[in-house]
Amino acid sequence: MKHASLDEAEFVKTAAKAFNEHPEYDSFGDLEEGSYLALRWGLDDDSVLLLKLADDFSPTIYDQVIKTESDRLRAQKNES
Repeated sequence: MKHASLDEAEFVKTAAKAFNEHPEYDSFGDLEEGSYLALRWGLDDDSVLLLKLADDFSPTIYDQVIKTESDRLRAQKNES
């Protein structure tokens, strides 16, 4: 099992935040060699597929890191 480096984890957090704030985004990142690229992933679009534009990087899926509409509704219900 591959463990995320701090750089990967921070990038995934940043990408998840961008996906939450911009539901129209399907990807996040740069297309420069060596850069990370996050793709919205999963049946509920609540996961991130992390790619790095480098030959020696294995793609990684981070499940359920993007808040969904049902998550937001559940949070609102718990607040009231």
